[in-house]
Amino acid sequence: MGDAKTNQYNHLTNYSINKKNQNFVQNKNLEQDDEGMKWSLAAFMKHLEEIGGIDTDLFWSRTYDLIIKSIICGENHVFNAIKKTCIHRTNCYEVFGYDVMIDSNLKPWLVEINLSPSLACDSPIDLEIKSNLLSDTFNLIGIK
Repeated sequence: MGDAKTNQYNHLTNYSINKKNQNFVQNKNLEQDDEGMKWSLAAFMKHLEEIGGIDTDLFWSRTYDLIIKSIICGENHVFNAIKKTCIHRTNCYEVFGYDVMIDSNLKPWLVEINLSPSLACDSPIDLEIKSNLLSDTFNLIGIK
């Protein structure tokens, strides 16, 4: 992999950058959602449970806390933008993509929030996860 100072892929989690790495492993089988460089959230949680001794409820509580606090921080800006551009508050929505890094104590750290994250599907696992996301989004906004 090379020296940490010269390896452009070292410590990066960004998929669009890492997929160009010569050591990148694409997940090609939806049934094996814990292989390759991109796992499903369900596979990650199963992995944590298999390790044992990990309080996944605490992990989720911390993650929800991080997400809720970030939404509260931006609420005023979103509210003011909606007042300027929307006729009614129920006809406006946005999908956010949260990039969260987890430290060795399973504490989540917010890296960034992506406005309109990529919905491109490069693998079967992408198609599964992102189609479920779109289905849930449409259900939330009332499209049957």
